[in-house]
Amino acid sequence: MRFDTRFCALLSGATLMLGPVAAQTDNAATTPQARAAAARAAAAPSPAPSFGGPREKLVVAMPKTYAKSETMLLWGDYFNHLARCGNLDLQNIHGESLERSTNIDTLGEKELIDGIVTGKVQLAQVNPGLVPQLVNAGQPAPFGVPGNKASGKRNSYTLILISRVDSPFTKPQDLVGKKIAHSTPTSNSGNLAPRALFPALGLQPDQNYEVVFSNGHERSVTGVMHGFYPAAAVASDLYQRMVLKGDVKGSSIRTLWESPPFMTETWTLGKEVSPDLQARVKKCSYSYNFSPKLRQLLPGNDTFLPINFERDFATVMEVYTKTLAAQAGKGAAK
Repeated sequence: MRFDTRFCALLSGATLMLGPVAAQTDNAATTPQARAAAARAAAAPSPAPSFGGPREKLVVAMPKTYAKSETMLLWGDYFNHLARCGNLDLQNIHGESLERSTNIDTLGEKELIDGIVTGKVQLAQVNPGLVPQLVNAGQPAPFGVPGNKASGKRNSYTLILISRVDSPFTKPQDLVGKKIAHSTPTSNSGNLAPRALFPALGLQPDQNYEVVFSNGHERSVTGVMHGFYPAAAVASDLYQRMVLKGDVKGSSIRTLWESPPFMTETWTLGKEVSPDLQARVKKCSYSYNFSPKLRQLLPGNDTFLPINFERDFATVMEVYTKTLAAQAGKGAAK
């Protein structure tokens, strides 16, 4: 979907050059119709400002999960609500307004972390695996996550181990001696979580099976579907989005194992953001009713809910702790 290290130095991994996935490229969804739809989403009507005084500037950035125009199709209505409700001028890093535009910055993981830590980015959506690194750097814990207002249930995902339904693999142990696709070295569900949780299944990475980096969850799923990989470790929510979009047939994929839940993408504010500005963003975010596009992307979710860090990030922190311990063990072995 979606928690990496961010705790650790970026590692390099082999990449299989599959066909580009539209949701991962800046060139995708850039037709005039898509740009016009994104602009309409960003300019949708919103309530009058709830906060008086001068209009405050807020620099926003998003992860490079989707192309800019697709990002605005999904989140433009929220940005518009936030700007109007909070009396805010939302901008990208270059000072360009997000109003009626697709100027949103979509940044790689390292760029996003650096932007938040240095104060260049004040509001961002971050993958859960980035959160421990941000918190360790003195940044506040995330303030909001998609959820359901009526039930109070927060959106989450799991790590799933998948293979083709017509493969001979029916349980994790069947993959001993095989290749398993991980997404990127810093991905929580795509690499760190498998390294922390798979050993209990009899699958010690780089020992019981060969790790192959696909360079993305979508590429991992596509690689399994087309037979490039016997199996892959992917985030369940990103996989389900591919099924909903028709990128993959759910009937063609078998789930061999599923982890306890992880929190999904969350929203965070930089530590330099003033208390007044934080209050504006939080109040307006919690009052936001998701657009039809977001409800379609995140079934069952209709608003943002507050986060209890110790409770909601327990599984993420377990992976983080085990990752640090494994790195310390490798260092001691040297």
